[in-house]
Amino acid sequence: MIELVHSVLSRRAALQEGVARGYTAALSRKPLRGGPEIGAALPAGMLEALTIAGLLRGTDLDGHYLDTMPAQLAVQLRAAGGAEERLFSARLDLRRLPRLREALDRLFALVAGAGVACARAIGATTPQALLAARPTLAELYAGCHFGRSMPMLYAYPGDLAEEAWRGRSPDELIDARYVGPLLHELSHLHPLDPDLVPAPANLHEALAAWIGSEAWPDQVFPARGGEDAIPGAPWFAAVGGFVALRIGAPEAVRAQAGGLDLRGPLGAPCVEAMRCYGWLGFLESGAPHLLSDAFHPERWWKLIDLHRDLRLARAFHAAHVEPLLRSVPARGTPLRAAWDEALDALSWSELPCSRDAPTAGDDALALRAVRALHVRTERSGRTFRAARAHPPGPIALDAGECLLRAPWPDCDAVGAPPRHPYPPSLCRARKGEMPAVPSLPD
Repeated sequence: MIELVHSVLSRRAALQEGVARGYTAALSRKPLRGGPEIGAALPAGMLEALTIAGLLRGTDLDGHYLDTMPAQLAVQLRAAGGAEERLFSARLDLRRLPRLREALDRLFALVAGAGVACARAIGATTPQALLAARPTLAELYAGCHFGRSMPMLYAYPGDLAEEAWRGRSPDELIDARYVGPLLHELSHLHPLDPDLVPAPANLHEALAAWIGSEAWPDQVFPARGGEDAIPGAPWFAAVGGFVALRIGAPEAVRAQAGGLDLRGPLGAPCVEAMRCYGWLGFLESGAPHLLSDAFHPERWWKLIDLHRDLRLARAFHAAHVEPLLRSVPARGTPLRAAWDEALDALSWSELPCSRDAPTAGDDALALRAVRALHVRTERSGRTFRAARAHPPGPIALDAGECLLRAPWPDCDAVGAPPRHPYPPSLCRARKGEMPAVPSLPD
């Protein structure tokens, strides 16, 4: 046990030293501009993941996370010249950024409404105070969850090609393109207690997607002509939304902030099973991002809800969780398929959620499902854009499978499927009749 603890602590220290070294080395290779002085560091969830990865599967991932990603972050935060300097050096004045101002107001209200101090969870008491302390895009991002180790998504070189600017100023580009991504980054929240931050990474991302889209719906359902929707985000947000349905929206925000132990409202066995499920892809193949199964939120719904039935929970743990906890499987051992098959085979009619009375939370999830199927991501040059799109025919509800389906011929450019889970309580609310599917305005 002492040797194991020593290995874990040594690995954690080496990772933090490695990412700091990678960032510093990248700065030494670039002409620099003024910018935020950061101490490069991995956030708690990623540090845990890479620690376990190194101990169980070797250090193949280290070059990506300790060299490649910090180097790209250094370009965004500090490198002189190029589109990155033009964008990230821009000073953020909310008087010139009406969409960002509205989004930040909503996020601060959502967090405060959950009883969480914005000063702790977001970094300031108000949006104005946040930007007074972090006045440029570089400084704002550097204070986000991944802002000391990973480059900001959707601001890679391909995203900043000249066609993306289209003659716009940095203010105009930020307010059009980066409100959704910024709200997502801020929705990771700073941990009140790092030991209570939701894990695995799938769940933390899912809650960030849900919180961000609650504050700024354009993040998952863009305005017509809008540019700041996040590709694939509705499917992640569906998992966060189901957690909020089960435990309450304020409680979901508090959990994301590390202010609520999910073992309380969901139960320790449920939290244990989710952690295992989120690790299956990695344990099987060593896949680097530890965010598998983003496009099957219905499986996460089932995994959460079966724990409301003691008989189902005991059977599932005996068959799937306990064997995984007893020993580390060899790489290549099929794991995901067995869990996925068991969850897919579980009928919704067996689960408690199918017997619940519909609530406003179910209606909100239903509307999210419809909206998700009216957004498609396409590749444009070296970047991706998610935009509204009418399906080529009517969407239909498979009430037995609790899936809403659109007649798109295939998945979109990031793999988002033409289906989305639909609240089980609504699927049986009219005693087997197909419930009305909410429509969207043209």
